[in-house]
Amino acid sequence: MRVERDTTLLVEGSAKVRVEGRAEVFGCSVEELVVPEGKIVPLYVVEDSEISVEGNYIAVKGSTIPKSWNELVEFLEREEKRRIVLFGDTDSGKSSLATFLANRLEGRKWIVDLDIGQSDVAHPCAMGFGRTEGGITSISEIDMEDGCFVGTISPTGREARCLRAVARVMGKIDELAGDDWVIVDTTGWVRGRRAREYKLAKLEMISPDLVVCFDDVPYYLGGFDTFKVDSFVLKKRSREVRSSIRSRIYSKWLENAASVRVRVDDVEVGYTTLFKGERIEFLEGVLDAKVLFAEKGSDFLNVCVEREVEVGGELVRALVEIYEVRDVCIFSPSQLNGLMLGLYDGNDRYLGFGLLRGLDVEERTLEILTPVEDFSKLEFGEVKLTEDLKEVVVRVP
Repeated sequence: MRVERDTTLLVEGSAKVRVEGRAEVFGCSVEELVVPEGKIVPLYVVEDSEISVEGNYIAVKGSTIPKSWNELVEFLEREEKRRIVLFGDTDSGKSSLATFLANRLEGRKWIVDLDIGQSDVAHPCAMGFGRTEGGITSISEIDMEDGCFVGTISPTGREARCLRAVARVMGKIDELAGDDWVIVDTTGWVRGRRAREYKLAKLEMISPDLVVCFDDVPYYLGGFDTFKVDSFVLKKRSREVRSSIRSRIYSKWLENAASVRVRVDDVEVGYTTLFKGERIEFLEGVLDAKVLFAEKGSDFLNVCVEREVEVGGELVRALVEIYEVRDVCIFSPSQLNGLMLGLYDGNDRYLGFGLLRGLDVEERTLEILTPVEDFSKLEFGEVKLTEDLKEVVVRVP
């Protein structure tokens, strides 16, 4: 079909687009475009063009890019604000603005994706970063150079672990970025006291030159330089759609995965107390299942049983008192099947994740499904993936 210049086609995925002429997405010229399910992409026609769309779309006159976004680019280049944090609610347009800035700003850009729920540069449950000279239609096209595994899709209740990850990621960026642009995308958790405290702690770690706020500038950002932009959201995504997108990303990161068996004594293992205590003989007859392994540390007790058992609060409190510990974890190997594990090399570079497929407490080995071929460090997550790659929160030792 023939489309006149200064027209925007809002293309809803899944869809395929071909352009004969000149059109762009967030400032990136495109000839062919694949729009994944769950996304709506604004294809702006710069000059009269022949365009083929396989999928649903709506044509509107003019550009849908907010005027404030172009004003932001001019401000950043004029004022030399090199480190930028994007601040806004879920589905406000943070990733779209990051893409727009990557295309419009001159020079090398580092995109730091701290959104563990809908991560584009890394994968859900992780923070990641990569660099680009522009020419992208989504920050998901940027290869992850490094990052940090978090093991959960929400910072709520896991603020400490998330902030440690932010500190690690920004420490790496400080060593690499120099005078390059640094564009930081964040989670949409912005409302409430806990969210406020988490955001402020994160901002102090990042130390941005400018915080770009969507729609309203929160009162508690008074200590930072801010710039207000308009939201760009064509359609709010449902919880089901967001879950489906995460499953698709997990599948991509697990392509060509194979099973490997590792001894826990041969790798560095973090974010778990498993195999960190002294092996003990557990009280007989307490649990309605065979005890395979028990260990006690200074403040924890781990008990691995042959099969899943019901454990009441009264029993846990009794074990806390008997063994003089603070935390008790009673689990079976099958309960941890599918647990996400973050994998690193010897230089602490994040490589990707694997899924726990087997635990042998006697041999002290882990069987892991992963495409990562060589790693020397792993970290336990707090969610496992089902066969259809949906997250399930799991209690880990």
